[in-house]
Amino acid sequence: MPEADNTPAQHSSPILPQLIILTVFWIGLQLVASWVKPGFSHMSQYISEINATGTQAAGVLGWVGFIPLGMIAAGLLLTVRPHIRVKGVSQFGWSLLFFYPLAYIGSALAPCDTGCPVDGSSSQAIHNGIAVISYFGFALGALLLALTPKTTWPVRAAFVLLAFIVALGFLLMTSPELAEIRGAVQRYVEVAQLIVFWLLLWLKDSQANGGQTTGAQHE
Repeated sequence: MPEADNTPAQHSSPILPQLIILTVFWIGLQLVASWVKPGFSHMSQYISEINATGTQAAGVLGWVGFIPLGMIAAGLLLTVRPHIRVKGVSQFGWSLLFFYPLAYIGSALAPCDTGCPVDGSSSQAIHNGIAVISYFGFALGALLLALTPKTTWPVRAAFVLLAFIVALGFLLMTSPELAEIRGAVQRYVEVAQLIVFWLLLWLKDSQANGGQTTGAQHE
């Protein structure tokens, strides 16, 4: 009976550069916001407010920040697929992680209004809808990845915990009572999402054949 594997995928080296670029780009986006937008608060303002309509460098930061970040994340997911053993429901979980790049690309194409209110323009309404389905969709994806075959319990538990953090974090950051720290909460949630991407390294397929196993592995 095959044992669960809890080591990073030997065949995952192609995605390591993308993981690093995604993480560094995300951090860089936060730093650029502080530099380009004087007074921008990472504590109280959403990440999407970096590109809020009517604010300094709006539009530009969407095209040179949000869209490239989304494309890097989407490319990473496509690159990693042949190297992880997701199958069935866990493969569906992998596909739901595409909500992360969707959220960033959507924030560029449908920017929020200044202050990112619950009610606002049609762009704000689209933005809010994308946010809801993206965070909860991603959380469900992380939860389903916990069902990846031959995965150790610590890794399964990590996916479940991160799914909980993402879903609960979204509810907290949209709570009016926590408006003063909603930006900080969102950034913790996004760190959890980045960790989900890094955990894909622990879903290795030793044959690197997209989740298929040889007969010898079942002996």
